[in-house]
Amino acid sequence: MLRSPLALSALLLLGLCSCQTNLVPGGRGHASEYGNQPGPRGFRTVVVDAGHGGRDSGARANRQTEKTLALDIAKHLKAELEPDFRVILTRSDDRFVELDQRVVIANRYPDAVLVSIHLNHGRRWRSGPETYWWRVDSYSLAQRLQRHLTAACPHEHGHAGLVRRRLRLTRNPHIPCVLLECGYLTSRKDAALLATNTYRDRLATAIARALREQRLAGDAGMGPLPAPIFAPPSRAGDARG
Repeated sequence: MLRSPLALSALLLLGLCSCQTNLVPGGRGHASEYGNQPGPRGFRTVVVDAGHGGRDSGARANRQTEKTLALDIAKHLKAELEPDFRVILTRSDDRFVELDQRVVIANRYPDAVLVSIHLNHGRRWRSGPETYWWRVDSYSLAQRLQRHLTAACPHEHGHAGLVRRRLRLTRNPHIPCVLLECGYLTSRKDAALLATNTYRDRLATAIARALREQRLAGDAGMGPLPAPIFAPPSRAGDARG
């Protein structure tokens, strides 16, 4: 069937637009390579990653060890979230799990969000929680988590707060993902609090509240989303940034 030049031009333009749409990184739903999409809402699964483990102790200071505290907070969080959420632990005991394997585990659950739990190490005068994010779809969740952790911490000084940083656990998963530093082990005040079961439970409760808010509200009330950055996956040895 013959078409007019105008009709052919319209079809060509439509085809070019379709190709361009397919070339834009990312996709619909919670699973996306680049995360250039709105934040999660209505999700039912949370992947909880306790940092370090096994031969990798993480930070050590003031008689505290990061891997032990991270696992305990992760278990507290699991108890806080169930049965409202399905909770997946990347490790449930003192074992070493490679960072790339943690990403593989997270990517098995396209309807989930990932929360990686850590404790910080730095100058003694620094204290308080920090939240790291990279993907656009993780921004609102990161804000909520930082707000609730800040409210749970009775003191803060010199910490970085909310940080956009390309790490293997903030860039590489295909689901919304954040990394939490729940306090500085090098701070005597933080370390004294983290040594108590009551405070670790308070932190888990704060994280759970943020996750419940995000599930109900999505990005609502969190302000405009940032521009995406189409950076390659993070690898060992990458410069921070």
